[in-house]
Amino acid sequence: NCSTKCLPCNDHEFTEYPNDFLKCLRCRVCREDQVEISPCQATRDTQCACRSGTFCSPDHPCEMCQKCRPRCPKGEVELAPCMPHSDRRCGPPTGTFSDSSNNVLLAVGVVLLVLLLLLGLFILWRCCCRRSSGEHQESCGEQLRELGVFSLEKRRLREDLIALCSSKAKRLESASVCAGLPGCFRLLSFQVMVPRTSAIHRRNLVPVPGSDPVKVLRRSFDLFAEVVPLKDWRRYGRALDLLDNDIDLAEQNNKYSRECFVQILTTWHNKQGLNASVNTLLDTLHQISLGGIADSISTSLVQQGLFQHEGS
Repeated sequence: NCSTKCLPCNDHEFTEYPNDFLKCLRCRVCREDQVEISPCQATRDTQCACRSGTFCSPDHPCEMCQKCRPRCPKGEVELAPCMPHSDRRCGPPTGTFSDSSNNVLLAVGVVLLVLLLLLGLFILWRCCCRRSSGEHQESCGEQLRELGVFSLEKRRLREDLIALCSSKAKRLESASVCAGLPGCFRLLSFQVMVPRTSAIHRRNLVPVPGSDPVKVLRRSFDLFAEVVPLKDWRRYGRALDLLDNDIDLAEQNNKYSRECFVQILTTWHNKQGLNASVNTLLDTLHQISLGGIADSISTSLVQQGLFQHEGS
């Protein structure tokens, strides 16, 4: 067995941990751009730091101290002072950023709200005041539905407005209701105040004289399939008292084609037999809040010479 004899370090030498060195380590000498903050001891090296106004990041080799930013730029305040191990940090005053952001968001929200309101009024004006001779009210109804001018709770009011849009332009002109935008406001106010019982009622359709009622009814199915939105097909089928199984069978081979919807209506026709009527199809559309589509189909059926208004 051999024994080891340890000797204390001399001046300007140190060792920080137990070792088997033959001699101690020489103490560090601070550079000219540094100051000594703790002298060398037998168990700790000399501690140096950058002089005032300079810094050296601990994340990088400190070969030379760098000058700190002399001051913060205009519009910013000092968040942290210059330290030997970090530069001076600057930023906006506390609370300024969040307050300005809130103001910007509020301003943008107000602008968007005004734009949406103006757009809605413009569509209403076009719908109610347009003096079209050949335009169908369906385009008006579609614009109202896409823009969501009316809330879900006011579907009945929307149907009344769509029905009113489909009336003849001459009647509107003679009454001078739509001479300008203010007239539209009066029209809308009237629609709000008048009870639903006074709304314009749809006139029943009957096949044109000399035609086969069954054939003209089945010919109308293509028009229904073309106009009724695909997303409403199942809902419409249920409203016609069809079972989900009936609808599934119709969708089995042509789920996303018009032929599927024609098959749904054909199934309904077969079940109803002699009681099947185009008026039932139109009335059901009104019941599921598709009155605008019903009025458009009714107009097209008359124009195509398949049906005529009862009593004509």
